[in-house]
Amino acid sequence: MSQIDSILGIDGLEVLRVDRGSAIHVWAKPKRRMDCIHCQYSPIRIKATHERTLKHTRQGNQLMVLHLSVPKYHCLNCNHYFRHPFKGIRPRHRATECFRLEIFEAHDGGISQHKLSLTHHISSATVERWYHHHLNKRISELSGRSCPIVLGIDEHFFSRK
Repeated sequence: MSQIDSILGIDGLEVLRVDRGSAIHVWAKPKRRMDCIHCQYSPIRIKATHERTLKHTRQGNQLMVLHLSVPKYHCLNCNHYFRHPFKGIRPRHRATECFRLEIFEAHDGGISQHKLSLTHHISSATVERWYHHHLNKRISELSGRSCPIVLGIDEHFFSRK
């Protein structure tokens, strides 16, 4: 993996072009064709390609916008159609999980919705929605943990008052 391909932090992407202006625009495509996700058949046909535009992350003071060329595959063995999945990029979302987590951590750290909406070019309602999504995700992760059976208290201090 070259340095230019590792700038995104998403495995399996090949960077085609990078333009810097008010924002950093990166054009990328998958490095290789994948096997069928239904039957693992290897020679698979690309039926069409679709371009997705995603907000990825901020580098310094500039927003990185990812223009991703996503192929639509057709398996000749099982006759299924599917799009190329990417780790960290959910279907039908306009931002990567890295960007959404960056917004959550910034808002959790005390930056206001209004300030985040100005610096990251998203609405304040989107900031709130993503914040609640990540809060619910953390709550569900913590709710499965069991409570301790024994609680030990090490030191006591009682004043005379």
